[in-house]
Order: sequence, then structure tokens, then C-alpha cells
Amino acid sequence: MTTTAAPPSAAPTPPTPAKRTSVWAKILLVVLVLVVAAAAAFAGLTVGKFLGAGEERDVQVVRSVTGEEQVILVTAGLTDIQEESDSQTFFGLFDIPLSDRTAFLRYEFDAKLGIDGRQVEIEPLGDKRYRITIPEFMFLGYDNPDFSVATEANGILSWTTPEIDILEATEELLTDAAVAEHIEGLRPLLEEQAVTFYTRIVSSIEPDATLEFEFTP
Repeated sequence: MTTTAAPPSAAPTPPTPAKRTSVWAKILLVVLVLVVAAAAAFAGLTVGKFLGAGEERDVQVVRSVTGEEQVILVTAGLTDIQEESDSQTFFGLFDIPLSDRTAFLRYEFDAKLGIDGRQVEIEPLGDKRYRITIPEFMFLGYDNPDFSVATEANGILSWTTPEIDILEATEELLTDAAVAEHIEGLRPLLEEQAVTFYTRIVSSIEPDATLEFEFTP
């Protein structure tokens, strides 16, 4: 019986050593990641400013300007003498001679003139430009009133005529027509003060802003 010898087994192949990543490659990768992240952040910030920052600034300006209510622009000291007269009539047909009463009223007060800030309109025009429309000027009240009778001139029969109501006479000093006359006389100063007032507000938010003003007649 013949026995066949088994061929000798092949020697095991030694493992291939793993390749090690260069330290410089790792550093370069980290630097690249940081550069990409910084570029993305800068791009996002730039786009954000382009798309939203300008609009947000416009909103801030509009809210600041229209947030005011009564805005006193000028406090003017007004003084004058006004004549008030009355007389007795004969059954409403004619005045009774020498029954007249005449009083010269002296008035003095500090009139407050300005606008209703809620009616101010502001329109962003782009590129840091705004148009501000100012409503009509109005009487907002007065301080330090002083009303007195400067002198009187009464007829012999003036005792038949009721005395002049000083309170009613002083109220007539502030009729719409009288107020409108005072405002018209002070219009240049009121417009100048309005420009100064709102320029100061807008400049505190947008220092480089350019403003256009329109005034309601």
C-alpha cells in the first residue's frame, strides 16, 4: 500500500500595515472646515443685512416718529387789549342812547402751539431717505393766564345795561378764527421747530438719514 505525502502548506502572509494619516493633513482639514464655516457665517450676515436690516431700521424710524402724541413746538407769549361793548335796546328796535357799556379787556397768556403726533406720516424712500408729512398746526392749551379790565367807558344810562361777562369775553379770545390767526403769524417758526424736532428723532436712529418735509396748509 502506497501512501502519498501531503504537500507542505504555504507560509501565512504577514498583514499589511495600516496607512497613518499625516498630521499636516489633519491640520489642513481643520483649517479648511473653519474657513468654510466662517465664509458661510459672513455670507449669512451679509444677506441678512441686505434683506432685513434696512427694513428693520425703517420700522424703527417710523415707530419713533409716529409714536408721539401731542407735540408742543412753540410756546408763545400773547398779550393784547380787546374792546367789548354792549347797550340796552328799546324792544329790540334801536339802541337806547347813553346806555352803552364798554370794557377794554387786557389779556396775557402763554399759548402752546403744535401738532397731533399721531397724524404725522413718514414714508421710507430707500437709501436712508424719508419723507415726513406734518399735519396742520393746532392750539394745544395755555399757561399763566392773566385777564383783567384795563378800563371802562360807560354812558349815563349804562346801569340799564347788564354788566359785560368778563369770563365769556375771555373765551372769545380763543375762538377758532383767533387761534388760526395766531398760528398763521407763527407758521415760519412752527415749521422750523417741526423740522428740528423730527430731525433729532430720526438722527438718533439713522445718523446719515436724509429727510424731506411736507406741511399741511
